[in-house]
Amino acid sequence: MKNMRRLSFAFALIICSFIFVGCGASNNTNKTLNNNLVNESNENSSKESENEKDKLKKLEEDKNNLEENKESIEDLEENKDIINEEISSKNKNGIKIVLDPGHSKNPGTEKEKISPDSNEMKLKDTSGSVGLISKKNEYEIAMDVTLKLKELLEKDGYTVVLTKDNVENSLSSIERAEFGNRENANLMIRIHCDSFSNSNAKGASMLVPKQRGYITKEISEKSIEYGKNIIEEYTKKTGLNNKGLQYRSDLTGFNWSKIPVVLLELGFISNPEEDKFLSSEENINTIAEGIKDGIEKINFK
Repeated sequence: MKNMRRLSFAFALIICSFIFVGCGASNNTNKTLNNNLVNESNENSSKESENEKDKLKKLEEDKNNLEENKESIEDLEENKDIINEEISSKNKNGIKIVLDPGHSKNPGTEKEKISPDSNEMKLKDTSGSVGLISKKNEYEIAMDVTLKLKELLEKDGYTVVLTKDNVENSLSSIERAEFGNRENANLMIRIHCDSFSNSNAKGASMLVPKQRGYITKEISEKSIEYGKNIIEEYTKKTGLNNKGLQYRSDLTGFNWSKIPVVLLELGFISNPEEDKFLSSEENINTIAEGIKDGIEKINFK
């Protein structure tokens, strides 16, 4: 009986030992798991931190690249402008423009043939029209615009020649055309003002030559192309109505020309508003700039 009690007691001790060891092992396992989770969390945090650093670094690099590219683009644009200016300057240096201010103060009464292929006669020169309100003569306005245009074109590098530089000097239309022929100019621009019995008529127009006399198909086509550029830019600059191109074969100054030639009607000085605009000295620069802008658009051939 005593032995049985001892055995039971020993057995109980063994079981308690197992339970104690098991509990200890379980605690150790839990601690290990917890440690692993903490370590894993720390590793993840560390990786996330590294990723954020990498992202920030990449953003900084992208920013630097963007700034470098921006500077490169600005440099390219600056170089492009310089190159364009050089090309433009070279193109202008080889271009000769003849400017012909219309009419004169002392025109005379002599006549001349309107074309080499015709016996029809017209006056060699006239005094032109007079402003409805300003009473300023067409030949004065034409001369003012011509002199300012010459100044602007020469500043831009064009070679500019005038058929005359004062309103007293009278030239016939044939003499004007032959002047341009002798100069062998790239373009001759005749400067005039329009006029009509109806004071409501307004707008600027560009007269261009049809094939006749010395005007060949090539000269006519160039004149049309050049004239179109000028009237578009002129009316854009001045705000005047663009009446477009008028094709003419009855103008002496056209029919005797062997170079591209156009005649710009600046506007109607028989119209009160346009007379005021064209006769005002403060508008001369704007008028001349409009013509210059058109010339600069021309691709001379």
